[in-house]
Amino acid sequence: MICSTFVWACTNSDKSQGADTTLTIEGTPAIADISQRIENEPNNAELYAMRGRLFYEEEQYEAAISDLTNAISRDSLNVAYYHLLADAYFDANQSKPALATLQKVINRDSTLTNTLLKLGEMQMIVRQHNASLKTIGLIFNQDRRNPEAFYLGGLNFEQMGDTARAINSFQTTVEEDPDHIDAYRKLARHFDKRDNKIALDYYDNALRIDSTDMEALMGKGWYYHQRNQFAKGKKYYEKAAKFHAMKPGVHFDNGILHLEMKDPETAYKKFDLAINLEPQYGMAYYYRALASEQIGKSLNTIINDYQQAAALMPDPQRAAVALERLGVQ
Repeated sequence: MICSTFVWACTNSDKSQGADTTLTIEGTPAIADISQRIENEPNNAELYAMRGRLFYEEEQYEAAISDLTNAISRDSLNVAYYHLLADAYFDANQSKPALATLQKVINRDSTLTNTLLKLGEMQMIVRQHNASLKTIGLIFNQDRRNPEAFYLGGLNFEQMGDTARAINSFQTTVEEDPDHIDAYRKLARHFDKRDNKIALDYYDNALRIDSTDMEALMGKGWYYHQRNQFAKGKKYYEKAAKFHAMKPGVHFDNGILHLEMKDPETAYKKFDLAINLEPQYGMAYYYRALASEQIGKSLNTIINDYQQAAALMPDPQRAAVALERLGVQ
C-alpha cells in the first residue's frame, strides 16, 4: 500500500506554558499515529522522542527540535534525546545550540565518551579546533587508547594544515583499531600525495576490511592512473564500477583513463553512463565532446555537448574555447 503525506497540526510545547505554539507541518501516517498516542499520553517522553526522530528523518528540523525539547523536559536524564536534539540543531544550521545541548550533558557527566566524541566532531566541523582538541583530551583522561579520539584528532590536525601530526594520529588509530577503514583511507591519500608507495598497503588494508569499498578501489585505481600504469588503474576502476554502478563519478574517472589510453570509443561510453546517471554533470559533457571529436561523431553532436558543458560547468572557459575552435560564437 502506498501512503501519501498529509498536513496536520501539532502543539509544539506544554499547554501549561501558556503560549499558542501550534504549527502546521507535513506528516506521514507513522507521525500521525504517534501524534494520536501523544494525545492520550501527553507526558510520555519517549513518544515525543519517537516523533522527533521521524521529523528529523523527514528533514523537518524545527518540528524535531520542538518534540525533542519536549522529550527532554519530561525525561532530562536520557542522553539519546540530547544527541538527537543536537543533530537536529546542527542539520538546521544552528551550530551554537547544538554544541550547547551536548555541553549540558558533559557538564553533568564528563565521562560519557560517545557524547564527547559527538561534541568534538561538531566542534571540528565548525572549525573550533582548539575546543575540539580539548574535548578529545577529556576522552584521553579516561581512555588513553581510544581509536576514535585519535582519528578525530587527526581530522582536526588535517584541517589545521598540520599534516605530520594528522598522519601520526591516523597511524595511531589503526594501531589501536586494525579495522578502522576511515583511517586507512586517510593514510593512503596522504602517502599517495607524498608519492610513497606505502599508500598501496593502506588501500589494501581498507579493501581487506571491505573489498567493495568505493573510495579504496577508486583511490588505488587513481594511484596507478596518475603514474600512467593504465592497465592496473583500469582494473580497480572496473571493480569500483561493478560494485557502484550508480555512482557517476566512477564512470567519469574511468572515461578519463580510457581517453589517456587512446580509447575514445570506450571513454565515450563511460562519459555517457555518467551523464545518464547525473544529467547536470557538466564535466562529463565536456569530455564526452572530446571523445566524440576523436571518434568522428557529427559536428552537431559535438557542439551540443560543449554547449551543455558551458551551461553546467562552474567555469565554462574550457568549453567556450572548444566552441570557438569549432567556429561557434
